[in-house]
Amino acid sequence: MGGQSNFASRMRNPRNIFLVIILVCLMPLNSQIQNKAAVGAVTIDGKVWNQIAMRPVIPIGKWGVALDLVIYFDAEGNIHSDEWDFSSSNAIKNTLIDKIYYIRYGYPGDRIYGKIGALDRVDLGYGILVSGYTNTMLYPQERKTGFNFEYNSKYNNIEGFANDFKENIGLFGGRIVTRKVMGLPIGFSIVSDRNQYLGLKDSDGDGRPNIVDDFPNDKNWWVDTDGDGIADNNPDEWDIDGDGITDTLDSRIPGWTGEPVILDQDIFRKGNPINLSEDSDNIMAFALDIGYPLVTQDNFSIFLYAQMAQMIGETVHPGTGESLSLGTGLVPFGVSSRFGPARFYFEYRMMPQGRFEFNYWNRLYEIERIRFSSGGDNQILLKTKESGLGRFGKQKGYFARMVLNVGPMLEASASYHDMLGEIWSTPEGDFIDDKNQTFLASIRLKKAISKIQHARAFYEQRNVPNPFKFDYTESTILGYQLGIALGQGLVLNYTFRRSFRDMNGDGKISGDNETIDIRSIETSFSF
Repeated sequence: MGGQSNFASRMRNPRNIFLVIILVCLMPLNSQIQNKAAVGAVTIDGKVWNQIAMRPVIPIGKWGVALDLVIYFDAEGNIHSDEWDFSSSNAIKNTLIDKIYYIRYGYPGDRIYGKIGALDRVDLGYGILVSGYTNTMLYPQERKTGFNFEYNSKYNNIEGFANDFKENIGLFGGRIVTRKVMGLPIGFSIVSDRNQYLGLKDSDGDGRPNIVDDFPNDKNWWVDTDGDGIADNNPDEWDIDGDGITDTLDSRIPGWTGEPVILDQDIFRKGNPINLSEDSDNIMAFALDIGYPLVTQDNFSIFLYAQMAQMIGETVHPGTGESLSLGTGLVPFGVSSRFGPARFYFEYRMMPQGRFEFNYWNRLYEIERIRFSSGGDNQILLKTKESGLGRFGKQKGYFARMVLNVGPMLEASASYHDMLGEIWSTPEGDFIDDKNQTFLASIRLKKAISKIQHARAFYEQRNVPNPFKFDYTESTILGYQLGIALGQGLVLNYTFRRSFRDMNGDGKISGDNETIDIRSIETSFSF
């Protein structure tokens, strides 16, 4: 009864009443609008929250607008405030942006296509740099509002994307293709992440990301060396390193009566954490490609292409720690083909100097962008994905992908990347010849079967000696989605996604604290 009473009292809060009214008022919208609503539960930052959601999809000619209006609340009636934060101008901006799931004009392949909001898949050209990138991988824990566009004409094509307006566009890229040279499509791509740290959450807006901020909800403090809950620069902190030896002589010392005391002559202090507004680490890359249509028929085509890419930035030698410039990736020969319901892709790949990763900006990028681990002395160490490219030496191999449409019901795809060459071995303390393999697989139901309205499953593991051993790493992600019809327009939706963080930096995934699970279960209905 106490929990119910507390919940009721919280729901009488004017702000909470306002939020509920917003959702209710959206229910009787125009009949042309596809009104979708849902109730259920979702995991956010390891905690289960109840949800009430309205997700109307509004068609306006070639335009389409989808909103994401959701309230998360726990068993005590506490509202998850991140989605409804009006405490500052920046918070208001982000709150309003979050309500847009997408705004779309046209469709991919149209003469003009644009989309603002959730980006389910972004590819640039043949994918040497950007392949399968998405900004929704951590949804709903992290809501990103990006941008994707295309302009297609007879002789020129332009496409581009940006990951998140709330980051003031941290990651962005584009590609231009012209057919004015010998009639062949020649493309130029450029991609940049102007600050790889921008994806880190900063709740109090002090510039220090939550993961390295000892006071993530107080913008006045951020360092607590001894972990006693008092900031190092707080006047009440008289023993910064917690060794029991006072750092100062004044009346603040509990119980001090003025008698002589021994001062701490060797005070250990944690370093100041990174400041997102002052510190940055950028990475860029550009690519060139050319294609040749060998066969073009309705149900049969063969397309030949070649591409190269240069990454611009610095990585770290895994042994010496010295800075090294990033490398080059080459695809001297590639082929894409279509045989009726099947599409097949093959590439011969080379990394002449190493320090490169094909498809660098991929499905996992928003997770791999920054890696972190627990260091000594109560420190959290941050490492960019870029800093790990130093473990790749000279390599060569191939890539293959097949997409198969099984009638109108099912789509299955699998990709395999097999490189052989120099890879850093920590036990050996040197580069050794080894395999560098990637495996991706997915299956999707395109049309409802009986009570199964929709279904999808996927598995992905990148840059390991053998992905078929299924040993989890930070480059592993798996998940599935399932929708079951309950009748009367009701659908039970279950979503599960699992990824991993090597928190202690030992190169292995172990324990629940290194496993990130995102679950949601909801009952949706349309009206």
